[in-house]
Amino acid sequence: MATVVSSNLVTSLSPSPDATQSFYHRELLDRAKYAENYGRWADSVPLETKKGKTIIMRRYAHLAMALSPLTESVAPAGKTPTLEDFQATLKQFGDFIALSDYADLTGIDDYQRHWVGLLGEQLGYTMDAVDRDVATAGTTVIYSNGTARNQVVSIIDENDLDRAIRTLTSNGAMKLLSGNQGSTTVGSSPIMAAYPGVVAPAVCFDLQNLNGFKWASDYKGAAEGEVGRYKQIAFFESADPSSLGAGAKKFTSGGGSSTAVENTAGTVNVYTIMLFGKHGFTRVPMNAGSTKVIRKALGTAGTADPLDQVQTLGWKNTSARLITNQNWLARIECAVSL
Repeated sequence: MATVVSSNLVTSLSPSPDATQSFYHRELLDRAKYAENYGRWADSVPLETKKGKTIIMRRYAHLAMALSPLTESVAPAGKTPTLEDFQATLKQFGDFIALSDYADLTGIDDYQRHWVGLLGEQLGYTMDAVDRDVATAGTTVIYSNGTARNQVVSIIDENDLDRAIRTLTSNGAMKLLSGNQGSTTVGSSPIMAAYPGVVAPAVCFDLQNLNGFKWASDYKGAAEGEVGRYKQIAFFESADPSSLGAGAKKFTSGGGSSTAVENTAGTVNVYTIMLFGKHGFTRVPMNAGSTKVIRKALGTAGTADPLDQVQTLGWKNTSARLITNQNWLARIECAVSL
């Protein structure tokens, strides 16, 4: 059994007011919920158990066109296919809560029932942040101004989005979301097929002021979580609950010097808009047991817990993720308004 650090062992909850002296509501307050934003646009290629910890995926490059007419009775030179391998190694992530028997016996709350939900949410935003950090490390980048992150001082505009669309379509990236012709409903607009774009709420605040931006309420066919579209981009908000470091990627003090936009001590905070084309990003879960919720009851640790004082509840995820085509993902980096 892994060592349970005594300082992380829950023996009581603080603050702990005297619930007998005031009305006590037994249901805990809701926490901010967190939806998957990055992994939902990935291909899934499961790796079977007992097949090693590394997966290799292979793509053959397009053959050059054969535009020269054939010469009678003379065979052409032919082509030699070229290929590119992509490799990813499985990693494990996880966490747990340790609870003493004393706290469980004397506590007012049904700790374990609530903590299953708490750990499930932690699993969700942790793995989405892991997916995000791989996806946003791609090489196709559009800056709102300048040629590097440390020069960024401008908020998003139509030209930035148009350049991102041009880049992805020129690279042959297929769109993940379909369009439609609209409807006869008053105020309903047709929409084009689109690349999903994950944005922070602070970026969405600026997007709403762009010419051509439409809220999802103004058209039919929006995907779950979709807040709006601009031409061939569909936007999905990814917030950071309780400043956990999850949500859309933000580089605090990553930009240039300016106090006209959001900044930290005069240095601009840079936000990303992550755009996904089809087959650009891949996740590799284990074929069996990729994610587990693990409960160790009192008395299961043997001599490591001789008096049955500690129980644990946790989760573990085994998976990998990788960019499988740098040309089919794009990232916009921009400042946001004060």
